[in-house]
Formats: sequence, structure tokens, C-alpha cells
Amino acid sequence: MLGAAQRELRTDGSLPVRVRSSGGGAVLSGPWLLRASVVMPRSHPLARHGPAVAARWYGEIHCGWLQAQGITSAAVYRGPAVDHWACFAGRVAGEVVVGERKIVGIAQAWRTHTVLMSSGTLIAPVPWTFLCRSVGRQPEVASSLAADTIDAQDCLRQPVDVRAWADDLLRLLRAGVAREME
Repeated sequence: MLGAAQRELRTDGSLPVRVRSSGGGAVLSGPWLLRASVVMPRSHPLARHGPAVAARWYGEIHCGWLQAQGITSAAVYRGPAVDHWACFAGRVAGEVVVGERKIVGIAQAWRTHTVLMSSGTLIAPVPWTFLCRSVGRQPEVASSLAADTIDAQDCLRQPVDVRAWADDLLRLLRAGVAREME
């Protein structure tokens, strides 16, 4: 999956490619990535305060969720934006890190009447070499991507129950959106 600004990025055709409407870098989707999205009207209280506030809220929900799953060192990134061709090697405020390594990427698409908040959480080891090869990067780049990221399985030293984690995140996101309406 490529960010909106990467439409012209050449790929080798080895993987299906989609371009998302939000910005950000390339993401390799697969069973190692738990994705979530929230769509809200621009009139929603979270949207009225702009992208920075919405990103911080979305990141805090994800951070609390990861901490409840046992990844107690998860934290919301509050530093400067770091651009990179690969989503998980870049950083924007609101994403979630464990130490210096990214575990949750966040993207937003602000339209005339709606706001789309999307996330991807790394839950298992990512085959970064596939992503590098498909966009024409040297295989050695995969090791730097691995060094910049961490997955839930690595944090916990065991596989995660993806269905239970997804259900819990959905519950927290629904409650969070509803709570902000009060």
C-alpha cells in the first residue's frame, strides 16, 4: 500500500499495489499487520480541533490498548515528523513507539465532510525484504527497517491472539468516539 504522494513510485509488480487516500509512506500489508479505521464527520468534536489533536487521540487509544495487552512500554510519539519512503521508518506525532521503535503507524485523510483515521499495528515479524524488493530498494535496507520497528510478538515473546486483540481495539475505538460526543 502506497501513500497518496507515492502514486508515481515504480514497483516491480511482484506484489499487488494499492494507493491509499492518506499520505505517508509505503506499507506492506499481510498477517503481520492489524489495521483499523475510524470515519467521523468533520463536525465531530475530535475533528473540530484539527489533525494534530485527532492524531494524538487516536495514538492514545492505541497506546492504552497496547499497554493493556502487556506492552507496558508503549508510548505516544510526540517528537518532530521524520519523513521516510516506508511508513514504519518515518514518524509523526500520535504514532506509537516502544523505545525508539515504531509499532503503530497512523494516517489521516481529511475530506470535505468526513475524516478517516487509519492505523496499522505490527503484530508479528514483517518480511521487510518483500517491501524493499517490490519498490526497488536494496535488500540491505530491510535490516534498517527491522531496526526501526518492533512488533507485538517480539515485545511479548509470544504470538498474539489477533481476533481478541482486534475485538478489544474495536471496542476501545467505539467507546472513544462515543465518549468524545458527550
